[in-house]
Amino acid sequence: MRLFNYLLLILILGGCSESRERDAVSVYSPNAQNLSKATADTSSASTNGNERSQYIAYEHFLTAELPATEVEPVFHKLQSLCQQDIENGCTILDSSLTNNESPHGSIQFRTHPDGVDKIIGLASKQGTVIHRETQAEDLQTYIVDNQKRLEMLLRYQSRLVELEQKSENDIDTLIKIAEKLASVQSDIEYSQGKKAKLFQRTQMDLVQIQLHAKSYVSFWNPISSSLSHFGENLSDGLSEAITAIAYLLPWSIIILFSIYLIRMIWHKTRR
Repeated sequence: MRLFNYLLLILILGGCSESRERDAVSVYSPNAQNLSKATADTSSASTNGNERSQYIAYEHFLTAELPATEVEPVFHKLQSLCQQDIENGCTILDSSLTNNESPHGSIQFRTHPDGVDKIIGLASKQGTVIHRETQAEDLQTYIVDNQKRLEMLLRYQSRLVELEQKSENDIDTLIKIAEKLASVQSDIEYSQGKKAKLFQRTQMDLVQIQLHAKSYVSFWNPISSSLSHFGENLSDGLSEAITAIAYLLPWSIIILFSIYLIRMIWHKTRR
């Protein structure tokens, strides 16, 4: 019974410790021995990877306009460039290509900052850049909170292990401790996975490339496009005209009948 009371005391202290740590203010550092290290000045961070803050995640956007016949070849060139850039760990996260009258390609990459210029440079040289943007997202709050929670869970797990060793032959206590250890281990794995994703997000940049065909190529293209759709447009126009007549016909009858009644009443009043 004394061990069970001790277990309850440990669980209560663990919960209080968690709430206090959530309210505490500290700065995260990858080194556990240096948690009080101040954050570097993030305003001076640059996207080339030379002075990057450990908390900032960068995402680059570029939209290029090029001849319709060049969209697909450039799309495949960008894919090939990323696949061959093993040094910067380039990965294609998403890609789509639409081949129609106005081809369009879209590719999203994840790469080391040193590989960003290669991708941006290739897309820029192949056509006219109509939009370029770089966004920086500050992940400090998420990193700090996740690190504090992970450390709290590890300490809590250590206390449960110590208590498990002291419980000896108390079966009920051992069962309760085992349940808590399983729950804590699951939370630890989740926090570790989240930490790995946040670290990857700050160490690797995202690059989004959009390839558009030029909207105007020659004088005859709009004309030929209209002629090719002449039959379809004529059919749509006739169907809309027939629909309009169907709606107007009953109203026309009602209006004509109303005019006839008004004229008849007017003639009778004149007499």
